[in-house]
Amino acid sequence: MRAVVCRELGGPEHVSLGELPVPAVGPGEVGIAVEAAGVSFADVMFVQGKHQTEHVPPFAPGMEAAGRVVEVGEGVEGVREGDSVAALLYDGGYAERATALATECFPVPEGLTPELAAGALSVYLTAHICLTWEAGLEPGERVLVLGAGSGVGLAAVAVGAALGGEVVAAASSPEKLATAQAAGAGRLVNYRTEDLREATLAATGGSGVDVVVDPVGAQGEEAFRSLDWGGRYVVAGFAGGAVPRFKGNHLLIKNRSALGMVLMHYRERRVARMRQSAAEVFAMFADGHLAPPLIEVGGLEDGPRFLQRVLDRDVVGKLVLRV
Repeated sequence: MRAVVCRELGGPEHVSLGELPVPAVGPGEVGIAVEAAGVSFADVMFVQGKHQTEHVPPFAPGMEAAGRVVEVGEGVEGVREGDSVAALLYDGGYAERATALATECFPVPEGLTPELAAGALSVYLTAHICLTWEAGLEPGERVLVLGAGSGVGLAAVAVGAALGGEVVAAASSPEKLATAQAAGAGRLVNYRTEDLREATLAATGGSGVDVVVDPVGAQGEEAFRSLDWGGRYVVAGFAGGAVPRFKGNHLLIKNRSALGMVLMHYRERRVARMRQSAAEVFAMFADGHLAPPLIEVGGLEDGPRFLQRVLDRDVVGKLVLRV
């Protein structure tokens, strides 16, 4: 089968279009004829050899895909051949065929394209879990989203607005902030030209925000100091390369909380909650209550170039490969 193949760990320069065997479908798994695959920061980590899960070359990157079920493994219930699904993978999405655990396949409602389903899956699922299961966002609460031009950031803006939050989007350029505003942000902060804390306090009448969603890490201290009483800070990643630190006394003073959210926890230990989040996200897309991601589509041959763009942070929204 055609696939984007990582032949050596190290970076996108070791990735090229090629051929791989069709993966076997084991017990509890399904085989998917891939129609679209999302390109994520996790995929870059796969090819760099920096992800917490091991990937042995040659392999195809890709942790999210959408397509049709063409094979059902032993013991699978609730998924049938011909079903349209989006799936979380451990790799293999950048290929004509992929395998996924049946529990990590989510029905795609009629009217949603494979490109939307694949491009939205991991980032909107992450955003929804951060805001609902972790932060417990209530309608009317204020949300500061860092890295608001990224895949997870834009998803958090859109989901936060759809859940009734008042969203402050923080990003590094006017172009990214314009995209965040279109996704539902009511206030904008350019942290290249403004002091993040001062601008956030000004945007909230001096009181601060109730929730911070941080997939970046680099502005952690300023963002944390922007939390109001009872504020919740959700760490969703370290795309900026820095790891935020939280002082115990700063947590205590205003009864704040610092939380971590990694999708793997839900994939392995909170499957029912993950599936509920996926169902709610796709339902909100289907009924028009959730702003869809800004998607740029390419072919399999664009896989290496798209990975490099993610590594270079040259992306607004989400990149998707059409298979």
